[in-house]
Amino acid sequence: MIEQGNIGGSGGFSRSMDETVRAGKSDYVLLSDDDVEIDPEGILRAATFADLARTPTIVGGQMFSRYERSVLHAFAEAVAPYRWWWGNAPNTKSRHDFGRRNLRNTPWLHRRADGDYNGWWMCLIPTRIIAELGLALPIFIKWDDAEYGVRARDRGYPTVSLPGVGCWQAPWTDKNDALDWNAYYHLRNRLVAALLHSPLKHGGSLVPESLERQLQALLSMQYSTVALRALAIEDVLRGPAHLHADIGTSLARLREFRLQYADARGEADLESFPPPRRRAPEAVKSSTTPTNKVNLLTKAASGTIHQLRRPRQGARQRPQMALPYQDASWWVLVKLDSAVVSTADGTSAAWYQRDPRLFRSLGLRSIVLHARLRRRWARLAAEYRAAAPEFTSPERWRETFAASLGDRPGAL
Repeated sequence: MIEQGNIGGSGGFSRSMDETVRAGKSDYVLLSDDDVEIDPEGILRAATFADLARTPTIVGGQMFSRYERSVLHAFAEAVAPYRWWWGNAPNTKSRHDFGRRNLRNTPWLHRRADGDYNGWWMCLIPTRIIAELGLALPIFIKWDDAEYGVRARDRGYPTVSLPGVGCWQAPWTDKNDALDWNAYYHLRNRLVAALLHSPLKHGGSLVPESLERQLQALLSMQYSTVALRALAIEDVLRGPAHLHADIGTSLARLREFRLQYADARGEADLESFPPPRRRAPEAVKSSTTPTNKVNLLTKAASGTIHQLRRPRQGARQRPQMALPYQDASWWVLVKLDSAVVSTADGTSAAWYQRDPRLFRSLGLRSIVLHARLRRRWARLAAEYRAAAPEFTSPERWRETFAASLGDRPGAL
């Protein structure tokens, strides 16, 4: 039993890597989330495949839904180089239900799928690779698995997401952690990974796409998400020294920080909020999904104008609508002055309230930060790449392991 402070998933996985390599008794480390169900046969298959591989190979298990056990959520995954975003590997699909279409009737499942990485819900990594590449990025959660797979790929070590090896876990389609405190880690870590590995000038479309996401969140009255993402960019601009320095303290800081915004204060009971108006505003009834770029830009422009106007009288005393997460798209929320919106898993809801002052201040801050990030991209990339061998080294990580216990009674 090894105890350490809360330094996130990357801290736990890195500790596993380091302890195994130092012990010198194992050929592999099997990384897995704590909420998965694994069939022992899958572990045997992964290790056997790795034993027989011609070169050291990372062998990953595919992810099935623990709620719909026949549904395959991830067959193989890759990082799109221009967007620098994770997703399905070419010629693969997500949410394939073997209960509806079996292997014989699904031609794409018979193709070889080349992925860049495998999620660390179940991933077998040779200790030989770890000894050469170092440990995970010190980024708490998100992107540690994708970055490590890309790091290994660039050094000639492939990742195989092996059919017949898998685990069952709650799928990410049942949650949206891109809106809560995780929003900081999603963007900060994506930027760090891109600075380390993206071959494209300014990271391709990453920076303008990030700014677009900021606008969508602003139009949706998700001010806490916008503020957290702004913090993420500010920390990236500080340079790589902040990664280890903040890993044990950032979570508490982020959780406290976001509570100053109404959209972050969730309640489990809908009756905690005033009852919404009985009739929905007329403008919302005509809300439709944007079907083309012109339609999308038109909705965004009209929504931006609406954000600058004074909210309707009574919108802060009583929400205009109560919306489930699935119906709370930005082109719907942009027409409202307040709304109670549930989370993706339905366990709580928050009262979104439009604030023109926050829209202007956070919008301006986002534009300035993204412009600064783009202007300094080449210099930051050089800084992070030069520092990577140090901040992924076992020696530096061991300092962080020890520091994570520093506030415990009796800890050395």
